[in-house]
Amino acid sequence: MSDDFSHLLVEHCNEILLLVDPATLDIRSANAAALRHLGYARTELLGRPITDIECALTDVFYWEEVRQGIAPEVHDAEGSYLRADGGLLLATKTITRAAGDSGWLVVCAVPVGKLRRTEDELADMGARLRATLEATADGILLVDRAGAIVNMNRRFSLLWEIPDALLLAHDDAAVYAYMASRARDPQAYRRRAAEIRPDSDDETSDLLYLAGGQVFECKSRPARQRKLIIGRVFSFTDITERKAAEARLKLAASVFTHAHEGIMITDTTGCIVEVNDTFTRITGYAREEALGQRARMLSSGRQGPEFYAAMWRDLTSVGHWHGELWNKRKSGEMYAEKLSIAAVRDGSDQSQHYVALFSDITDLKEHQRQLEHMAHYDALTGMPNRVLLADRLKQAIVHTRRRRKLLALVYLDLDGFKEVNDAHGHDAGDQLLITIAQRLKEALREGDTLARLGGDEFVAVLTDLRDKGECEAILQRLLQAAASPVRVRRRTLQLSASLGVTLYPQDGGDADTLLRHADQAMYQAKQAGKNRYHLFDPERDRQTQTHRESQKNIAQALARREFVLYYQPKVNMRTGEVVGAEALIRWQHPERGLVAPGEFLPFVEGHDLIAHIGDWVLDTALAQMAAWRREGLDLAVSVNIAAHHLQQENFLVRLDEKLLAHPEVPPGRLELEVLETAALEGIAQISRLIEGCRALGVSFSLDDFGTGYSSLTYLKRLPATVLKIDQSFVRDMLWDTEDLAIVEGVIGLAAAFRRTVIAEGVETAEHGELLLRLGCDLAQGYGIARPMPAAALPAWVAGWQPEPVWAACRNTFVSRDDLPLTYAEVDHRNWVKALETCLADAALAPPPLAVDECRFGIWYHGDGQRRYGHLPEFIAIAPVHEAVHAIGRELLALRAADRVAQARARMGELHAARDALITHLHALAGRMGAVR
Repeated sequence: MSDDFSHLLVEHCNEILLLVDPATLDIRSANAAALRHLGYARTELLGRPITDIECALTDVFYWEEVRQGIAPEVHDAEGSYLRADGGLLLATKTITRAAGDSGWLVVCAVPVGKLRRTEDELADMGARLRATLEATADGILLVDRAGAIVNMNRRFSLLWEIPDALLLAHDDAAVYAYMASRARDPQAYRRRAAEIRPDSDDETSDLLYLAGGQVFECKSRPARQRKLIIGRVFSFTDITERKAAEARLKLAASVFTHAHEGIMITDTTGCIVEVNDTFTRITGYAREEALGQRARMLSSGRQGPEFYAAMWRDLTSVGHWHGELWNKRKSGEMYAEKLSIAAVRDGSDQSQHYVALFSDITDLKEHQRQLEHMAHYDALTGMPNRVLLADRLKQAIVHTRRRRKLLALVYLDLDGFKEVNDAHGHDAGDQLLITIAQRLKEALREGDTLARLGGDEFVAVLTDLRDKGECEAILQRLLQAAASPVRVRRRTLQLSASLGVTLYPQDGGDADTLLRHADQAMYQAKQAGKNRYHLFDPERDRQTQTHRESQKNIAQALARREFVLYYQPKVNMRTGEVVGAEALIRWQHPERGLVAPGEFLPFVEGHDLIAHIGDWVLDTALAQMAAWRREGLDLAVSVNIAAHHLQQENFLVRLDEKLLAHPEVPPGRLELEVLETAALEGIAQISRLIEGCRALGVSFSLDDFGTGYSSLTYLKRLPATVLKIDQSFVRDMLWDTEDLAIVEGVIGLAAAFRRTVIAEGVETAEHGELLLRLGCDLAQGYGIARPMPAAALPAWVAGWQPEPVWAACRNTFVSRDDLPLTYAEVDHRNWVKALETCLADAALAPPPLAVDECRFGIWYHGDGQRRYGHLPEFIAIAPVHEAVHAIGRELLALRAADRVAQARARMGELHAARDALITHLHALAGRMGAVR
């Protein structure tokens, strides 16, 4: 610029003249009038942006356009200038381009007056303007015509979460880039932002979706200074919650319209205010027909007032109810529905509406009914099955207990149904079952239950029985119904039935126990011949349970090796030899100690367990025999074999294997004992087995001989080498002539059939003496030795000595003609024993006290007198006999006088007199030549 021009500006103008660089907006020159009017020093003004003193918003926008090279010249426009003292100078301004090629702008402002405002007033106005901007809930962004950011409020930066560091940097491009990065689709955001021009006259409205899920409503409009567009104002509203609510409402509306459940909304009085399409489909009522109606129009009447009262109680107290009920369609058809009702409450927790959702479950109910019928009823006969029977039986038990009457449970099984089914086919069998089932049902009373368990098994539950007689009448009707002929496919078929019955409460079990007991009784009826009924016996069942428990314990004992063998010696009383031993099982119980076989073997008789025990006994006995032989003791051993064990299919094979396992034991030293009664039950098979054992070298004996009903033919067919006289006969033969007769008879049979005979139960020397006189040399019993452990037997054998009295009669035998002497001796012993019993129990009658009235006296004065009356040995017996009776009378007198102690003290006199008489009898026998 020329010096002349500068001088002109300084010296001659009263108007404010400013030269402005349009590129930087800096003031390059100012005249004196400018310094004077504005109050600035030249150094304060030069280099300062024009926008520092032209601070109106319109001025800011104008000078921004100048910088962008798009601003027009201004003529006679109003302007305001910020003075150095804070006041405003109003002027009319003109802005033109300077001559030449400098491109600078000349601002010529003519002051029109002075307006002063204090700094506090300006600050207050600015604060109010900022407060207004910040008070809005929207984010505000102000840009100039070029898009440069002019201003923004705090809400804008919070909405967009713009970092403070970015705001302080005053980097518009970085702010715009950050805003684009927040968008869900940054590229789409940038494209739309480019479409909105800041100098455009358009108003825009867009939805911005941010990556974080927020939704902004963005609106923009041009900012104007009079008609001049000086920029654009953007407002941003966070409508995230509103959009979510709209989505929820839209979803709810869609659900309401398209739900598979019927939906009905009522007011608090039950008046219908809205329904959906499914409501119409289920009920048949169109929306227009339902609105305004009461919900009770759907009521079927199948639920009583108490049902709906309970429903309303729940709705008012807890705000909801759900359940199942039956309603009625418009057509009148009943339908089942699953219903849920919820109360809609306002802010004060008051119910405003009720929303009911329901589903038509009629088909489900029908299917459920069919399934329940299938689950509880027999498919063939339509009668209750096992499941329903269990329920009814439990109810019947409770009912019977309450009414204190009888209940009968009848288990019925058709006799011969399988044969009919196999012969005529399953279709005929099914028809037969259907017909018989119907007849059985007709035979019962109303209230009784007949159930089919399956196959040909039925169960009847008879309740409210007065007594057993009423039950028996119904049972007879059931038997008749089952036995009545049935016409099936032009054939007449006829069956019968076996009935098992148990009565409650006599049989005090639960439902399952009663059914089991009736089943057991039915099998008893089958075994008794069928076509009958059998009443369950609770006591017998308890015995059965005990039996089973004992079998279980015995099996465990065998597995735990708790059994041991004891051995009872067998001797020849005449020669004084030990001829063998009998192996006797014992149970070494961990709690009860040593248990005798009679306490546990009966529980396994006829059970396979007896065979396992028998095998163990054989193995153990053979091993012991081998051990004794190694010690130098060669002793025969007899082993008891149960018939069930003996009749096992492979018994002979297993016996041979056991013998081979002990080759040092000669098979002939093993003897098997089988009960006579068991042998007679399967004589043909037992005979073959005995022959098979004899082929292996093993001998057999018939144990407890005399207890059965064997004939001479049977004895001939059984090839046993030894007959063993049962101990019950031997024990009592000293005073029981009938037992003596049996013993004498068995000894005679053994001699006749060339069998060896042995007596068990020899408890006294007298037993042995009498056996020797009868011709039985072999014996065993407590009078000889009790059963003992295997380890004790060798020492006993080495030290045993026979009774002296046996040696005295070693060569004595009673001839058949003189057997009456032996019987007379037994009668005499019996009279003394009867007197002893009478003395011990005053309630018993004494034996005959007259010497000629007792059995010995009758013989003595009768047959004895005729045969032996001439012999002095016989005559000497009479005074001894009289002395015995005299002592007896005296003892009875003492007892009658209540002098029992004295009577007992004189028992020795009675026994001495008894023995003296027996000695005379033996002398008489010797005189008669009984010695051979």
